[in-house]
Amino acid sequence: MATDELLIERLLRVIDEGRRTATYKLALLLALIDAAATSPGEAELPTRVLAERVLELYYPQTRAYVDRTGAAHDLRQISMKGSEVLAAVTSLRLAAAAHGTRSLHHVRQIMAADYQHTLDAVEDTFVRYPIPLMQVVGGTSVPFLYSVDWVEGTAAKKLRRTGDDKVRLLDGVADRLVVIGPMLRPLIELHWARDVARWTRLPMEDDDLRSHLFGTDRTSFPKRLVGELSDLQHDECFYCGDRLIGRREVDHFLAWSRWPNDAIENLVLADRCNGHKSNHLAATEHLVRWRTRLASAATDLRTIATATDWVSDADRTQALVHTTYSHMVAGTPLWLRGNEFELATGPTAV
Repeated sequence: MATDELLIERLLRVIDEGRRTATYKLALLLALIDAAATSPGEAELPTRVLAERVLELYYPQTRAYVDRTGAAHDLRQISMKGSEVLAAVTSLRLAAAAHGTRSLHHVRQIMAADYQHTLDAVEDTFVRYPIPLMQVVGGTSVPFLYSVDWVEGTAAKKLRRTGDDKVRLLDGVADRLVVIGPMLRPLIELHWARDVARWTRLPMEDDDLRSHLFGTDRTSFPKRLVGELSDLQHDECFYCGDRLIGRREVDHFLAWSRWPNDAIENLVLADRCNGHKSNHLAATEHLVRWRTRLASAATDLRTIATATDWVSDADRTQALVHTTYSHMVAGTPLWLRGNEFELATGPTAV
């Protein structure tokens, strides 16, 4: 395995690549980071899983972007004229809109055949090009993240027939991606937004574009969802236990900036504690409370998600929390209350 310094240097080289002709490599990096975090202990990542993560990234990005002047723009994710991936994802989103649904989670349920067809297009493109090409430096393959058993242009179906449709992470890479992933994500998003702005001919400094692409402008949660969470928490702040009088804010227990995850299992109601906690990791006592709630109210949370047309994904949420806390380094500040923090003594079991 490469040293941490060399691994980071090569990752930064990919992120800051000036001759990039598509956002595919950036999407693949985020997919690898997410897959490593949600599959703790797994050294082999199926290409289908990576394709699912890529589809999740591109699906909301196929919406037209409306700038501050009111002008609408179809965003370009590639410098060339067309992209099979983006065409397939756009077609899926439009078909979903015709069915009256916008959430990819529900598309997967009610339009299973269309979803799988789109996933086929995404997987095949990424197997053919970004996966075998991302680690090529000066025409030579220099593996620093994973190894694969195919060359550029190989079809996904061919790999699936022989059971070779997976990438093998190099020793120690999964753990390093979990640790540095939240730090790399903002940089990846910034370069992704800059690429899209350049190819779409938009102002490079327009931060609204990044919010549009990655959901950093969190929209309001449905009133019924807030009400149901309030009932579940007996109208008390999840963190301090005070009555929720007037101010009720939905907080991502594991901050969105670390791991984008809107699943109901990651949402709690808070008062002013939400502002104090910000994007910090919660202290051990809050982690224990969250873990207890997940175990005791799993059915209630799924019921709330169903009633409010929201996403429920306990497995993914638990995996993200587990990998985050089990890879903490000693000295990490953990938010306790108000302006008080405790320092992590090292990895914490979840």
